[in-house]
Amino acid sequence: MNIIALEALTFGLGHLSSAARKHGCRLTLLTRNKSVYDHELSQPATDSAKVVELDTFNNEEVVTAIQREQEVAGILSTTDTWSFHCLEVSEHLGLPHHDPYVIGLIRDKYRLRNHLYNKGLSSCLSKLVNPQDYDREVVAVDVEYPCIIKDTAGTGSQYVWIAYNQNDLLTVLDHAATQTLRGLLAIEPFFSGTLYSLETLSWEGETRLIAITSRVISPEPLFREEAFSSPVHFPDVLMNSVETWIKKILSSIGYQNGFAHTEFMITGEGFEVIEINPRLGGVQIGEALCRSFGVNIYEAWIEMALNKRPSLMDAHLQDSKGIGQLIVYADQSGTFSHIEGLDRLANHPGSPVFYPTAVKGKLIDTIDDQRASIGILLAEGDSSEIALLNAYAARNKLRVIMKNTD
Repeated sequence: MNIIALEALTFGLGHLSSAARKHGCRLTLLTRNKSVYDHELSQPATDSAKVVELDTFNNEEVVTAIQREQEVAGILSTTDTWSFHCLEVSEHLGLPHHDPYVIGLIRDKYRLRNHLYNKGLSSCLSKLVNPQDYDREVVAVDVEYPCIIKDTAGTGSQYVWIAYNQNDLLTVLDHAATQTLRGLLAIEPFFSGTLYSLETLSWEGETRLIAITSRVISPEPLFREEAFSSPVHFPDVLMNSVETWIKKILSSIGYQNGFAHTEFMITGEGFEVIEINPRLGGVQIGEALCRSFGVNIYEAWIEMALNKRPSLMDAHLQDSKGIGQLIVYADQSGTFSHIEGLDRLANHPGSPVFYPTAVKGKLIDTIDDQRASIGILLAEGDSSEIALLNAYAARNKLRVIMKNTD
C-alpha cells in the first residue's frame, strides 16, 4: 500500500517513513520544495521514501500525481497549511478524510472563538474585521483593552498584534492592511495567564490526552515562540480538570479522528483555548514525545490513513525523560551565513542536538516571528524542567552569523 504525505512539518518524516515500513506501506511525499526537508531526507530512515516535486497548492496537479501512484490507501498532511488541500483532494479521490465543517471551524480563529463562547466554553466573543474595508468608528465599539488582533487563518505566530488602546488598534489595522494575510482579522480580549499546549489523539469520537507542553513566548508586544518543554506534569487534580476540559472542547466541535494540537491558557478564571490545529505540534514536539515515551507516535498517522484504530489510543505511556527545546533565531535582519559553536555541544549535559531550519543564504527580513528561525536546539533531562535548562545552557554557546544586506 502507498501512503501519500501532502507536505509535512519540517521534521518527522523519518518517523513517518519508519512507521509506514512497519505496516508494509510505502511513503510518498508530495512537496513544492524538497529542500525544506533536506535534514530529514538525509537520514537513513527516509531512504525508502519517494519524493515528488510539484505545486502542492494546485489541487488538480496533486490529484493527477496521486492518480499516477499505485495502491494509494490514504492521504495525510501533518501541517495545517495544507489541511484544506488534503481534505479536498481526499474527497475527490474517495479516500478517508476529516469532516470539512470541523476543519473549517478550527482553522478560522474568529468562528472557533464564537463557537466556544456560544457553547459556554470561552469567556469572550471575537469581532471580525476586514483591514481593507472597515469603519474606524464602528470597529472600536465594545472592544476591551488590551486586545489581540490576529489573522483568522494565521500560523507560525505570524500576524498577531496587541493593542492597549483605541489608537493602537487603529494603527495595527492600518499596518495589517499592508500585509499579505491568510484570512481576515479577529479582535478579542487579551487573556492574562500562562500558555501551554496539549497533544491529543482522537478516534471515532474518543479522545486521549497524550501530553502537555510548556511554551515560552517573547515579551510583548511580540508573540514569538521561544522555548518548549515536555511532558509537563500537573498535580493530579489539575491534570484531570484539563483532560475533562479538552475532551469537552473537542467534542463540542465534532472532532472525531486525528491528532489535535491545542494551545491553551490557564487564567485566573479558568482555561481558555487560544487555537486548535488538526495535527501534532510543530517545532520538535513530535520528536520530543517519541523520545520521552520511547514509542513512535507517528505510527498513529499511518494507522489512521489505513483506517485503523491507532495503537497509541490504548498504549501504556510512561515518560522516561523530559525534553526541552529552543528556537534559535537570527537577532538581526540580513542574510544567514552560518552558526558558530556547534562543535561545543559535544559532551554537554542533556546531549543537545541542533536541527537546522535555514540554509546558508536565507534572507531574514523580519525577526518578529518564526520566519527568523535558524534552527531548533533540543536537549534531554531527567525532567522537562531540567531538559529546558540544559537547552538554555547549550544555547549560550551558539552564535548566529549574519551578512548585513545594506
